[in-house]
Amino acid sequence: MSSLTLEQEGAALEFDPFEGDFGDQSDRVLSNKFVNVRKPGACSHCGFEIIKGERARSMSAKFDGQLMAYRWCALCCAAMAKCAADDDDEDSDSEPAWADYEQRTALASREPT
Repeated sequence: MSSLTLEQEGAALEFDPFEGDFGDQSDRVLSNKFVNVRKPGACSHCGFEIIKGERARSMSAKFDGQLMAYRWCALCCAAMAKCAADDDDEDSDSEPAWADYEQRTALASREPT
């Protein structure tokens, strides 16, 4: 189980995992915070299991008229924080910050072994 610093949690919360997606004007984020997970479930990004007690990002929102709930594991949140920090560095055009996030995306489409 990976743990994040408060600074990393804050940076991960700044990261918009749906940036560039198109919705309608009524779309709203209702809750966006870090929680201690009470029930296991899959990460919304990589698909790996988030275990009970793990610290994870939780978001509830209204998108396209539907209530939606998302959770992201600590490793995906660490990758989000890295991307958010890279976005704050205007002189940086580095791809490595996004490489971790993109690699975690590929995990969701992996074949089970």
